[in-house]
Amino acid sequence: MTGLLFLVIAGIVTVSWWRLLKGKELARHAAAISCQEHGLVLIDDTVMLVSVQLKKQDPARAWGLKYSFDFARNGILHKGGFVLLAPGQRPTVIIETDNGPLIEQL
Repeated sequence: MTGLLFLVIAGIVTVSWWRLLKGKELARHAAAISCQEHGLVLIDDTVMLVSVQLKKQDPARAWGLKYSFDFARNGILHKGGFVLLAPGQRPTVIIETDNGPLIEQL
């Protein structure tokens, strides 16, 4: 019985880790497309999970992942890019600029 419980817990941990890894790949891809469209350079190694968001308003899409990234414009490093991933929705990319946030749904 203890072995079965351990196997179930290990399986849940493995699936969760795999989903977070796939989410990071999707976030990196969405950020790269958005940055390329706006003449920015994505700093690849800066894409990281910031939070797992839980929302009470919509039970069907009750959770989402928020990733942050850095980008460069004219050779100057900028912070303030985010990718929001939620099940059943397209990725939303938010880039903080001097003129206000740039929000794009891919």
